Amino acid sequence: MKDNKQISSRGIAQQSGLEVFSSITTYNGEYLNWGDASAYISQLGSDTDYATTAADPHTDALINSPASDIGRWYRYHTSGAPYTSVSAPTNTTFSFVFYGQKTGGLPSYSGIYQKLSLIAGNEYQVEIQTAISASSGSIYVNTYNPFADSFTQISSNRVDYPVSNTSTNIITSTFTAETANDIIQIYFTTTDTSSVSVAVTSMSIKEKQEYLVPVYATDKWGNDHKVLRRTTNQTVSDD
Repeated sequence: MKDNKQISSRGIAQQSGLEVFSSITTYNGEYLNWGDASAYISQLGSDTDYATTAADPHTDALINSPASDIGRWYRYHTSGAPYTSVSAPTNTTFSFVFYGQKTGGLPSYSGIYQKLSLIAGNEYQVEIQTAISASSGSIYVNTYNPFADSFTQISSNRVDYPVSNTSTNIITSTFTAETANDIIQIYFTTTDTSSVSVAVTSMSIKEKQEYLVPVYATDKWGNDHKVLRRTTNQTVSDD
């Protein structure tokens, strides 16, 4: 008679859909250009810089000094009241350097931003690696959705200082791209009343990818085999 068993005596699926799969999530590729400070040498100090005193200095820079080219760094800094004037970010052979100072209760902001090339609707992971610093303050990592002449923040994360050898110096966050050209912006602000600086050694953006792989188990004889499922009400008949 016809064999209607779902799984053979050797553990082989005789019907489709019986395999059990496990989902594996990874983050791959690189979607941030010049995120390695050692590769960028000292170029940041010559990149486009914008001075701002606007109520929202972060979107003011994005609007009035737009990141026209994909994959290029653009800089901005506060240049006076109602903020403390500070320098725009620069970079050394090993790090991106952000500056800050809070004088007379007035905060300061020193940042960089870049237009990305992404796939709208896909999820991405941002990773920031910092250097040890005794300074106080925070580095913010934001992403924005550009629409016409406005920008909507879609994600935010931050690195808090001081950072020591007992700190976690790699900070990660995720965001879902709303357009192919979302903007990433990184800036520093501090509560220190004297001029301070902090360093970021590398930055990265990777795309989320998910894979389905078969689940395997070991039988009592030490043989590996796929884990299979059985549906209910199976009909069994012998040959």
